[in-house]
Amino acid sequence: MPLSLKLRGALYYFAFWGANGLYQGFLAVHFRELGLSPTQIGLAIALFPLCSLLFSPPVAAWADARNKRVPVLMASLLALVLSLLGLYFARGFGGVLLGMAALGLSLALAAPLADSLIGRMASRNGLEYGRMRLWGSLSFALSSALAGLVWARVGYEAMFMVAAVFTLPLIAVARALPEAAAIEGSRGSLLHTLHGLFRHDRGTLLLLASVLLMGFGVGLAAPFLGLAVQDRGGAAAMVGFLYGTIALVEIVTMRYERWLSRWLGDAGVLMLSAGLYGLAYIGMALANSPALMLVCGMVVGMGFGLFFVGSVRIVDARAAAHQVSTLQSLRNGLAFGLAHLLAGPMGGALYQAQGPAALFLLVAFFFSLAFWLLWGARGAINTPPHALTQNKTPA
Repeated sequence: MPLSLKLRGALYYFAFWGANGLYQGFLAVHFRELGLSPTQIGLAIALFPLCSLLFSPPVAAWADARNKRVPVLMASLLALVLSLLGLYFARGFGGVLLGMAALGLSLALAAPLADSLIGRMASRNGLEYGRMRLWGSLSFALSSALAGLVWARVGYEAMFMVAAVFTLPLIAVARALPEAAAIEGSRGSLLHTLHGLFRHDRGTLLLLASVLLMGFGVGLAAPFLGLAVQDRGGAAAMVGFLYGTIALVEIVTMRYERWLSRWLGDAGVLMLSAGLYGLAYIGMALANSPALMLVCGMVVGMGFGLFFVGSVRIVDARAAAHQVSTLQSLRNGLAFGLAHLLAGPMGGALYQAQGPAALFLLVAFFFSLAFWLLWGARGAINTPPHALTQNKTPA
């Protein structure tokens, strides 16, 4: 008996983010144990966003134009397994860079393609995207918390091998996802999509600009939360608990994001996310113990839940079927590509020079900028593109 559409989406996110939770929160800690400096760690982690920025949008546009999103997603998951195995054997800075480049490329393709497939599946079938995505946060929280206890005993190298084993069956889950609806309109390229945005869709451009600012804040902080926990006296298990706490609390706002959007509007949901993020990182800057960082992590989780689910849903609502993966890849490339590419090395250098408090205050500043941009752009973001077309009078 085939699985329901809702169960397929939930199962994919549960498996994907559960596997990611086994290693993502521990990369910086593992690389420091290998002898890398914070600046080198920032450069290695910056390969994730570089791959997302350079490769995700054109590959997604290719998949959109040929209705090949599912096969490309399956291939990227296989590449993800191989890259994790490569990182298991990496020791020096050069090996880490090579492994992180392969891992970054795999994730850069897999993440937006899956979001576009599941997001469009939800909108076309009357399902709430957040209710499927929250299962990924639940599994990430559980696997992060458990992994923090295990890796402290057996060593961090094992996390790559275990994550590869858990990722491999995900290829079969991806195959069960329905390909997006038949292509509508012209089969435009990435440049064609960008040209249309600049000429006709100011709301989506402003949305992507706010996503870029918020992604910059996330990119400054996220890679160094584990180091901050350790530098404030926390053990490896506490690193896992922090990332697990953030992911667990995401579930609440993911579950109610659609309800909040009906009350606050699309821009209001992202404004609330930026405000929560800003308050959380002011608290992180002032926190002097891992326990206080856990409390602030709860607020970070609420902000991320609204940011991720809200941005995916709003982009899907504004995208035509022939560009859904392209726009999702642009969202992902800006939020987790360009923003993190700039923020990763900057965050590493600032952390090394001034410590975590200065870094977290800068993070709060960028989220405040995003809040005020969204405030000024709320009218354009809350107006869907088709409404602009319908209300446009001929010259």
